[in-house]
Amino acid sequence: MDTLSHLGLFGTGLVLLLIGGRLLVSASVDTAKRLGVSPLVVGLTLVAWGTSAPELSLNIVSALKHRSDLALGNVVGANICNMALVLGVGAMIKPLVVEERLIRIEIWLNMAILGFMAFLGLTAGFERWEAALMLAVFASYSTWTIMAALRRSADPIPPTHAAAGDPARVTGLLGWPAIAAFFLIGLALLTFGGSLASDGASGLAVAVGIPPAVVGVTVVSIGTTTPELVTSILAIRRGQSDLAMGNAIGSCLFNAGAIFGIVGLVSLPEVQQSMTLPLAYMGTLAIALVPISRSYGRHVSRAEGVLLLASYAAFLGVSAWTALRAG
Repeated sequence: MDTLSHLGLFGTGLVLLLIGGRLLVSASVDTAKRLGVSPLVVGLTLVAWGTSAPELSLNIVSALKHRSDLALGNVVGANICNMALVLGVGAMIKPLVVEERLIRIEIWLNMAILGFMAFLGLTAGFERWEAALMLAVFASYSTWTIMAALRRSADPIPPTHAAAGDPARVTGLLGWPAIAAFFLIGLALLTFGGSLASDGASGLAVAVGIPPAVVGVTVVSIGTTTPELVTSILAIRRGQSDLAMGNAIGSCLFNAGAIFGIVGLVSLPEVQQSMTLPLAYMGTLAIALVPISRSYGRHVSRAEGVLLLASYAAFLGVSAWTALRAG
């Protein structure tokens, strides 16, 4: 493939991501309104699980082919992207409101699960019972979240109510068949678009001489996290920063609890020395989100967004330098 073909793949993938992200956000917001639940809860569950579909498919296939080390790298890289890139870019667009529920539950749970995963990877390695424990914790949390949200949704907003925050839609909420169609089509476009954009960017990187090892550390994890990034940006532009926050944190919980839990049960990964920095950085980010979520009047400020992006750029730089030296 030549450079022009890679550019075409990347451009096509980006267009599909934008269309799919808009459909998914619209379906998610109207789901929340029809059920009478917070968009945050929808972001933590439906949207987070949907936008993590690229990681899920890639890593299960990798585990079945006994390439669990690749799965470990992708899960860790995707979590780093969610916390540093997605939240960093989102806060640069508009300071992100951190709801009380996130501060009390999900931020701490995210620190516990990702910190536990980082600790195991940096010390004794992984055992199957530890993967099963992470999967069980995620399943219990998800069941509790959904049941609690449905119990509080006794008074849904009628379908004649206009969708708040979207002046382009004044005819009312989407019906359930339309919501289902928007969600499924949006998810398919996000998954396919993310794959095309990732392949195009990888091809461009190799074509200009960037080593494949560096591409794996950077482009692949960024590519599989592109759906979360696009969905969060579109949600913020529609005034749904709680959905964007829920998407990023919920995706981290899904990646570490569900995806890595399943991967660990299928085929345990061996932790290579090259994973030391990513694991340590992931754990550090998860810990840092605790004070970040409580600062600036419980907002992720633009200044904090800059710091998150700067730390991510430094991580990419060190990863590239390390890979070049190893090569």
